[in-house]
Amino acid sequence: MKERIIYLTLKSGDFDNLNALLSGYETVTAVPRPDGVIKLFDRGYEDSGRYHQLRALAMQEFFQDFAAFIQPDSPGFDMEPFLPLLKKVNPGIYAIADLIAEVLEADRPDWKNLLKKYYYSLFGADTIETVVGFIKADQNASKAASRLYMHRNTLNYRLDHFISLSEIDVRSFRGAVAVYLLFR
Repeated sequence: MKERIIYLTLKSGDFDNLNALLSGYETVTAVPRPDGVIKLFDRGYEDSGRYHQLRALAMQEFFQDFAAFIQPDSPGFDMEPFLPLLKKVNPGIYAIADLIAEVLEADRPDWKNLLKKYYYSLFGADTIETVVGFIKADQNASKAASRLYMHRNTLNYRLDHFISLSEIDVRSFRGAVAVYLLFR
């Protein structure tokens, strides 16, 4: 299990009630920030299921709701520029593909460019072009490999590398849409 950082904004309620609820999780440490965002350090993170349960419990017990962004474990990902967006989104649990969709909906070219620059620096143009080519080929690996003039194993290697490092599953509809719209 890895330590994950989760950013959380309360949509209703107060931090004390949420902190009381979080105290039941021994591996979670909550640090309120001056901007109203709560930064959680989760040393027992396995998947987002815990936060879906926590949100449901907070709504049932304290009538409070929140939006949470689970920061990807990608090297060098900086959530700081996107924290104002987290305050504006609907309550829910957001992964990176969800954040990309919200950035695109917010119509902020500066945020979109930050994300594009980050992914280009992390993977390089060849991998990004491969991923986008795979999506344009209707997520069909054989068709994409043929169109991109590469061996199917090379395509699958690049896709697997992208998915594991970015935490965006481009083989799923949600992940594919997010990446396609980001790089088109």
